[in-house]
Amino acid sequence: MVLSGSSPKRVQGKVTSAGSYEVDRLIALVRAFHRETGHAVGPEQVEAIRQLCLDPILGQAWVLTVEDRDIGYGLVYFRHSIDHSGRIAVLDDLWVAADQRGQGLGARLLKDICEDLQAMGVRAVLLEVDPANEVAIALYSRFGFSKTRTVFYAKGFGYG
Repeated sequence: MVLSGSSPKRVQGKVTSAGSYEVDRLIALVRAFHRETGHAVGPEQVEAIRQLCLDPILGQAWVLTVEDRDIGYGLVYFRHSIDHSGRIAVLDDLWVAADQRGQGLGARLLKDICEDLQAMGVRAVLLEVDPANEVAIALYSRFGFSKTRTVFYAKGFGYG
């Protein structure tokens, strides 16, 4: 119970880069996120996660842990952008387990990811967010993200 005038307890999480040894942990987190959103994680998505963790040219993943429990993750893939004069990252997923939300852990994860990306020389971070997800939009806005004037369109080729 949070009393009037007090703030909720902030839990300290640990954010670590996910490499080849963390693939199975990351896959479990992606499955949890996708169960929540009603999306399947098939063999093609699992292989894409494995490739991301094995090849740092493709992107980077992070795992958020609280008291030895994996409770969140973030993944980015890299692109080269003329508009941004170099390498940019696209934040493909940022997720914290439902029972851990509201404690500042998503902000901690996003902060650490942005700091790591900046240290890697990334020029900008792009992301997509469901326009109905006001909590996520508020988080991203606090970190300086803003809606752009461009819109992404997608065309699938029947893989996965």
